[in-house]
Amino acid sequence: MMTPRPERISRADVLSAALELIDADGLDQLTMRRLGTALGADPMTAYRHFAGKSDLAAALADEFWTGLSLPSTSGVPDWRAYAHELMRAIRTELAAHSGLIPIVATHPITSPAALAVADEAIGILLDLGAPVDPALGDLVNVLVMITVASAMGEFSAPAGSESTAAETTETEGEHDDTEAALLSQLPHLGRIIAAGWAPSAERQFEAGIGAILHGWPFALPPTS
Repeated sequence: MMTPRPERISRADVLSAALELIDADGLDQLTMRRLGTALGADPMTAYRHFAGKSDLAAALADEFWTGLSLPSTSGVPDWRAYAHELMRAIRTELAAHSGLIPIVATHPITSPAALAVADEAIGILLDLGAPVDPALGDLVNVLVMITVASAMGEFSAPAGSESTAAETTETEGEHDDTEAALLSQLPHLGRIIAAGWAPSAERQFEAGIGAILHGWPFALPPTS
């Protein structure tokens, strides 16, 4: 009697297992050997689909962008409002998989599938009235950079910390309260605190994205 062949582990299986490991333990703890163990297979299994960890990371970044659900345009008054909703959607997805943030931050969108998502988003902005202007490309890139940086500061574990990203997020409110208490004791920042200001990563993200969207210069003169 022939022994049944083991079920073949697909590229998608490897990516899914890698994401689970990163979500649980962070990117630094991901190794190709641990990935093989998580798949219940030979430690070298992942190498059948990826040349190494850097190749796997690039694929995970691609998976993030291709899996992003673009917001609906229903009820959106104009292209700026849609761009703001799009950045919120990116930030929400990064918060759900905070271990991916360093990967997304350091891997540009280059694959045809991920570029197709970016192209669809630009098309929606143009349909909603965004100008066909070179500055629009710069604007979208800057918005994404700020969104990813905001997510990294709020949801990622601090560099050198032994805490996971999830544990860091759980203590975020406590950290904000401590920071506000310390700032209130300083002579100049204390005046701002007394006037009603308090640290809030989400509020600062919203204010920053809004300010950039409404103040971005279009029809810039060519640089010499």
